[in-house]
Amino acid sequence: MEKKLNKRAVIMLCGLAAVFLVFVLKLFQLQVVEGQENLDKATSTTSVTLPVTAARGEIVDRYGRTIAGNRQAYGVRLIYALLPQENLNQTLLALVKIFEENGEEWNDDAPLTDTAPYEFEEDRESAVERMKETLGLAEYATAQNVYDRMVERYELEEIPEEYRRALAGIRYQMEYEEYGLVTPFTIASDVSIETVSTIKENNLDLPGVDVVEEAVRSYPNTTLMPHILGMIGKIDATEWKNLKNQGYQMNDLVGKSGIEKAYESVLAGSDGRVTLERNTSGQTLSTTTITEAEPGQTVVLTIDKNLQEQTQAILENQIEVLKGVNEANNDPAPGGGAVVVLDVKTGGILAAATSPNYDIGLYQTSAGYAAYAQDEQLPLFNRALNGLYRPGSTFKCSVAVAGLAEGYITPEDTTYCSQVYTFWSDYQPKCTHYHGTETVATALRDSCNIFFYDLGRRMGVDLFNSYASALGLGQKTGLEISEASGNLSTEAYFNEHHAGEQWQKGNVVQAAIGQMDTQVTPVQLATYAASIANRGVRMRTHLVAGIQDTNTGEMLSTVEPKVEADLEMDDETRDMVFDAVEEGMLMASRTGTATTFLGNYVYNVASKTGTAQNASGYYDAVIVAYGPTEDPEIAIGAVVENCGDGYQLARMVRDIFNAYYEDKNANTDIAAYGELLE
Repeated sequence: MEKKLNKRAVIMLCGLAAVFLVFVLKLFQLQVVEGQENLDKATSTTSVTLPVTAARGEIVDRYGRTIAGNRQAYGVRLIYALLPQENLNQTLLALVKIFEENGEEWNDDAPLTDTAPYEFEEDRESAVERMKETLGLAEYATAQNVYDRMVERYELEEIPEEYRRALAGIRYQMEYEEYGLVTPFTIASDVSIETVSTIKENNLDLPGVDVVEEAVRSYPNTTLMPHILGMIGKIDATEWKNLKNQGYQMNDLVGKSGIEKAYESVLAGSDGRVTLERNTSGQTLSTTTITEAEPGQTVVLTIDKNLQEQTQAILENQIEVLKGVNEANNDPAPGGGAVVVLDVKTGGILAAATSPNYDIGLYQTSAGYAAYAQDEQLPLFNRALNGLYRPGSTFKCSVAVAGLAEGYITPEDTTYCSQVYTFWSDYQPKCTHYHGTETVATALRDSCNIFFYDLGRRMGVDLFNSYASALGLGQKTGLEISEASGNLSTEAYFNEHHAGEQWQKGNVVQAAIGQMDTQVTPVQLATYAASIANRGVRMRTHLVAGIQDTNTGEMLSTVEPKVEADLEMDDETRDMVFDAVEEGMLMASRTGTATTFLGNYVYNVASKTGTAQNASGYYDAVIVAYGPTEDPEIAIGAVVENCGDGYQLARMVRDIFNAYYEDKNANTDIAAYGELLE
């Protein structure tokens, strides 16, 4: 028995010795035979120089309150020098699985549906054409042809079928954005901390994947004037032709509309560059800054953030009230609307609201964008700056100014209103009421058509149009962002746009009460009201007050008030003209068309309402107003579609004046507009 145990012990010892010998030989191979090679591998590093994206400049209101700012976030990018081509697809597959698990979106703008049967996305013809050209396919290639070519081109045959479309889109996007040695590819932006943690935990299996801090656009209120702020997005092919020589990378974000686009060169800042040194395990050994990133400058708007918020709410509430009125009268529901509030003295826009509005955060999601784009109410359309409407009886103020200035009437002259204009035997347009004897002031108070039919006929359309234009109607106001120009009714315009018809004598009198082909925007109506408040001096309407240094807060430039037009006349004539027009507009507020809401109002507000027939055969409500008349501070222009009588909007004028003074009084401890811009 003892001999058997000794024999087993010897066998075990021999086995252990053999194992030990194997380890010794392996160590000898690693440390002696291959020692230098393994040492080189363990200590080898890779250096790569990468861009550092500059933070975008902020957009703030007149008091420095943030409207569009930035927040710190995490992005995921691929670095060409650290990601071997043979590992690319497997690395992308691993990332897509991580993104799916954490509900992230990734960078894939290919105009192809996500699932079979594949189709091209609607309204993306240019992107589809570019994709076919990139892939070397004929114009008649189908979506399936495109998908098959991408699978072949990017060697995705070994990728599980359920992931091929995702990887095909990413690979195409990488090619489109010119991913390479000097251009990293941002595969995902604004990812969660869970995604960041997962990527870092698996960094050995994800070569060339880099998590980087980035500044992402943020909005304290995502529904605050998105139409004016505008959008940012990736550079497209058309933009790239102009921007590639200005230091932009193909995957950079640029302003696409609104202030973001108009002030791109100010907001963009200057990117920096940094060199990373990493070992083969993906660990960063050192970071060397070559060039510091310089953030963009701050754009200071003329907007009062609080007044903007309240004006938007007032507009929305006004439309809801009018819905009830229309329902009670069995009339169609009101459509959209807009209101603009101007600083009379500077021409700066204090508020510009449009309805329906939209949420810029939802817009940036694919589902949100699709919903907004399909909404028949057109929430993405900026009615305040681009909506075109007949001004209706608000136009009568310009005709009154022209008639007084040119000597066709005096403040004392009268016209008799018998409800029918009988100058022509074969065309006799009517007035809404029997008014009797009217002066220019009472005619404005009562909105008497007969008075302005006769005055307009005697002056002629060209003459009263020249005054309307000088006061701000039918032309662009000077804004820094996109706005419609509109037009005034003329014989030439009519003949050009009404095929088979000829200009008639009666068209002049219809043009004199703001009908026919005259089309203006709400911002033009506000500019017009401000010009009357300034007694014939039109200021350039603008949204930007100045540019501020992001680092120091110093104002780098300011926008000075600028006179765009002046109805040049001697002081006596100016006083006579505008005293009479203001008297009529004050009477309209106190005892005339707007008396329901402004009759006993604490401030003296001059107003003129309008009820203008639109292309659908219904009537838009229109109003212009300014005040206080003793020393005008704000002017208002507003339109609500399909809601009938313009007097209804006087409620909105009253509420905006209340909000303006409430906010002004509450902000006495905030630096005044002029002080901020010193």
